[in-house]
Amino acid sequence: MNSLSETRPIAVTILMILLVLLGLGGIGGGLSMLADPSGDLLGLPLVLLESVTVKNFLLPGMFLLVVMGVLPLVAAYGLWRRQLRAWIATIGLSVVLILWICVQIYLWGAPIAIQIVYLVLGVAMLGLSLLPSVRNYLQRISP
Repeated sequence: MNSLSETRPIAVTILMILLVLLGLGGIGGGLSMLADPSGDLLGLPLVLLESVTVKNFLLPGMFLLVVMGVLPLVAAYGLWRRQLRAWIATIGLSVVLILWICVQIYLWGAPIAIQIVYLVLGVAMLGLSLLPSVRNYLQRISP
């Protein structure tokens, strides 16, 4: 049996779904911040940015759009295409998401529900990425 026709593990399918959800959320949040850098559209007060060096939500919006929006969709497509670099990118995105949320919680105090959701998403993505079945599936590719 050709290794490319091997059945995709359920963990890889779940990982792709989580990446798509992250990507859609990142695009939505990023576009909202770019459309209204004051944060009003999302109900985000500018006071949240007092502890960082930005004056509005333009840069965080670009980060969300590209890093948490477009890149997860590219990684999901890469996993679907069974590309090893997509697996590596998924691990990186998971770590960046976890750190992004942890920094927010550190800066702003007690987490809100959406931060907990994204923190759990990041941990789930990282955990799934590190499963032997996922790693083995993506490493067994015919030249």
